[in-house]
Amino acid sequence: MTDLQYYRNILRLLERYFANKDWKNLFLTGGCYWLADTLHQGINGSVIMINRIEEHCALFFGNGLYDVRGRIPKTDFHAAAEQEIQFMKKNYRPKFDAEKLNQYLAHALAAEM
Repeated sequence: MTDLQYYRNILRLLERYFANKDWKNLFLTGGCYWLADTLHQGINGSVIMINRIEEHCALFFGNGLYDVRGRIPKTDFHAAAEQEIQFMKKNYRPKFDAEKLNQYLAHALAAEM
């Protein structure tokens, strides 16, 4: 599976999990770090990026920057330093049960293998 296929697969599973037309907003209002970190764990060589102006993070891989909306412009993003990652972990709180979602993804991904 290519990195882009993995990314699309995760988004498909998230859409199925939330089954709500507004689910993407969860990853634009607090859940962006969770998504970037989850994708980062499955995409070798990827880099978590942050835009401090917008207080948003995304993942850089395959010569592009991606968040829940797809490929986005790199403007004002930079590779997150460890201190910034700690800041994101502390302050970018998802509005969903991350542990329950992690379990769902683990089972769904294992079932697809």
